[in-house]
Amino acid sequence: MDAKQINSISEFLLHAGTDYLIFDLGRRLSSLDSQTFLDIENGTHIAPFPRQKHAWFGIVFWNKQASEQHYIWFVKLPLDEQGLVVAASRNHFLQIIVDALGQSIAEDSDKHQTLPDNPYSFVPSQSQLAQFNAAVRQSLDLPISKSAEQVIAYMKAPQVVDWQTIALQGIADIAARLGENDRSEDIIELTLQQFSSFAPSFQQSLMEMCESVSLPPRVNNFMLDKIDIDETVNLAALRGVSQPQKDPSLANKLSLLLQAGKMNRVDILSVIAARHFTQMDEPLIRAFFEAVAHLDNDENYNGELFIGFFTDLVQVPSLRAPMLAMLRAPDRSELLSRCIGKLFAHTKG
Repeated sequence: MDAKQINSISEFLLHAGTDYLIFDLGRRLSSLDSQTFLDIENGTHIAPFPRQKHAWFGIVFWNKQASEQHYIWFVKLPLDEQGLVVAASRNHFLQIIVDALGQSIAEDSDKHQTLPDNPYSFVPSQSQLAQFNAAVRQSLDLPISKSAEQVIAYMKAPQVVDWQTIALQGIADIAARLGENDRSEDIIELTLQQFSSFAPSFQQSLMEMCESVSLPPRVNNFMLDKIDIDETVNLAALRGVSQPQKDPSLANKLSLLLQAGKMNRVDILSVIAARHFTQMDEPLIRAFFEAVAHLDNDENYNGELFIGFFTDLVQVPSLRAPMLAMLRAPDRSELLSRCIGKLFAHTKG
């Protein structure tokens, strides 16, 4: 196979005789249909969930003529100022894999499925990898894993089963099941009825693993109530209620907490930016960046924190217009105005 004969990663995988699935691993884990992925990598479709000026993908492929073994590539591609994949980088990645693998990707061996060292591969966090594996299992309609069965056993009898023997992957598999309305009722009931009996670390892990799951209203409302208890913000609950579409209850909760000054921590603001961008309209964007400006000032970041959050979020297509509108808002606070001034100075520099 010659790199000059192919024009996309999608084409490479098809020429190699594989079936494949694509997942976006940018701001939240979500599946991508093959045409959308092709359009993104060809620069005709803006990357919908950019992070750190890159598009992040998990690619699962298999050669069903050879075996049932599945292989995974994690690939990040740089974006230009318009949020489009940089064609030269995509082509460079293609050249690397063609030179190293040729047509051998269709052969069934770990050696022939492993990417050579390259600047476009990345290693997901343990949490993201567990969620990714759970999503792949769901997409391929694979049976529930052994580790997930151990989680169910613990949820049924938390006083009997040792939670410390439970793998994070099993918790992610169960969290994914919470979003399956047709076969999740038993798991939903176990979660709601037994939650207070779970070990605190298990509670945290279960909520965290829900961040890429479209939760049913009962579970979502349950976790919303867990976000701020005893005047503290539960980071795992905040992550767990992430939703792919606008959720008025969640947006209102975020707004109230931001206005009350309860979100003024870098880790909390980072979760909001990464997982709750879908809730951001103009008022919430203003409240978010007012909080960022206060923290930037209190911790003496000298504008760097504000600039970091702004340059990251302004690349999200749905946020670009309201983000730019915030810069021109006449009624912004003096503190926010100072941070915006530092942003402009940084941009000009």
